[in-house]
Amino acid sequence: MTDGERKEQDPFAEPSALLRESDPGDVAERAGVPWDGREFRVGFLRWNLYVSHPELSFRAPDFLNTFVIKLLTLIYLARAEAVPPANRWVPYRELKDGLFYTKSFQDTVEDRLLRRFAADLEGLRRAGVELGGRMVEQGDLGMVLQTYPRLPLLFILWRGDEEFEPSARILFDASATSYLNAFELRMLCGEVVGRLINVADGRLKVPPPE
Repeated sequence: MTDGERKEQDPFAEPSALLRESDPGDVAERAGVPWDGREFRVGFLRWNLYVSHPELSFRAPDFLNTFVIKLLTLIYLARAEAVPPANRWVPYRELKDGLFYTKSFQDTVEDRLLRRFAADLEGLRRAGVELGGRMVEQGDLGMVLQTYPRLPLLFILWRGDEEFEPSARILFDASATSYLNAFELRMLCGEVVGRLINVADGRLKVPPPE
């Protein structure tokens, strides 16, 4: 296998190269994160993730120290465009390239959320609060979870009634694809939904934030 082929197969290769070639002060400004001269401190939910520069070593609480979270964190830092929030919520299908992945997003993320919490909105509320969720007046349960500093997610669930089936939606600020693309946002939502379910089911005890 050539070096080029290895890079193509390594999802960390591109964002790592971009980060190492970038001025860390500029990265910090674009991503909305502090830089202390040695490492970035990236807020995620209620916790902090740390990425050194230029080594790109990754530190995080154990339940967030995963392949996917590390990869998404490097991508977020490498590609952040410093676009201000649009303050307009949009469904996944309206994101750039979101329509292409909409069916997968519904099947693997929104429907998974619905199956677990349609009859347990209180369980979702409690799990959401554990992860830093802020309740809002939307649907039968509305909750905003701040993932990365410039990537909030809005969760909305409806119980349903005689006329309408229960449903679940995850909405994004319209600026979201300035930080992660649609495929990566699907990965991010899968990570968050998985942790909501594990907290609600008692399989995950999260540590206190710093």
